[in-house]
Amino acid sequence: MILCIDIGNTTVFMGLLSQGVVHNWVRIPSTTLSFDEEIAGFIHEHPIEEVRVSSVVPSVTPLVEEAVMRLTSLPVLLVKRDLFPHFKIALDDPSTLGADRIADAAGAIHDHQLPVIIIDLGTATTFSVIDENQVFQGGSIGPGIYTSFRAITSKAAQLKDYRLMVPKTIIGTNTQDCINSGIINGHAAMIDGMVQRIEEETGKEYQLILTGGMASTVAPFCKRQLIVDETLILRGLEWLTRDGSFG
Repeated sequence: MILCIDIGNTTVFMGLLSQGVVHNWVRIPSTTLSFDEEIAGFIHEHPIEEVRVSSVVPSVTPLVEEAVMRLTSLPVLLVKRDLFPHFKIALDDPSTLGADRIADAAGAIHDHQLPVIIIDLGTATTFSVIDENQVFQGGSIGPGIYTSFRAITSKAAQLKDYRLMVPKTIIGTNTQDCINSGIINGHAAMIDGMVQRIEEETGKEYQLILTGGMASTVAPFCKRQLIVDETLILRGLEWLTRDGSFG
């Protein structure tokens, strides 16, 4: 069994995989005080053969690495240190591509039809464009759903006591419903609009992959046809070390 871990700004996403199949997964807060307890409870008695990690939070990475090594006595393979993509990155500076987007791209190249746009709903909402030749062309980064929600409820004096819920209508008739619609429907509209602009700019049509913790919540509000793939990044972490996995 392979333990794959993606360390994000909001959550640590862990999965148990073998041969491209995710057998179990869990998300825990990145602010967790004891990763030993959380990881031990997750892997339980499963025999772990390898550990692969992607991270965009340098301060948390060593805490997770040390916990994993104490529990498994295995070295941790880290994206951008030990794991390298098998695809071309056409950015001005390829080294700036985040480990999470590398793992997402690896999973999409292996498991989905190209060209593809990966929309990852995390602390940030990222769009990653991969062409039919497995070249990572670039994309965009914007504020994520909960980032936007926290910004408006913490900065607006009269909006502090609300929580985010799935909207029932576009037009809200009270403050709570207006916030729900503005965040969720607004985010879905942004996804539809960004995809349209990317396709207009490139002259191509793309398969659309929606991933991240809010993917299943937001997908029904998008007008474009999307594939929801919540474990894409975990499978990408596994594929990154498979020789010749991208042909």
